Amino acid sequence: MEKLTTSDIANFVWLWGKEFFLETEKGNYIWSDPDYGGDNTICPYKGSFKEYLKKIGVYYGRGKGKHYIVNYCGEDVKILDK
Repeated sequence: MEKLTTSDIANFVWLWGKEFFLETEKGNYIWSDPDYGGDNTICPYKGSFKEYLKKIGVYYGRGKGKHYIVNYCGEDVKILDK
């Protein structure tokens, strides 16, 4: 699997807290948004959006659209492998 980079495009869904679910061509990820108290990291998630909603006990998220990761998360975002 190719590594995710800040120049990739992701579909962002806000999950009502510090986390956003990111769907990309390279897989699914969770971004911890520093504007909501997160640590500005993006971590892989090996499940579906529906599975993650069930895991965190939320029924839906708010779609924020497709964006280049760097444009939405900033240049300081850290993309973790695990």
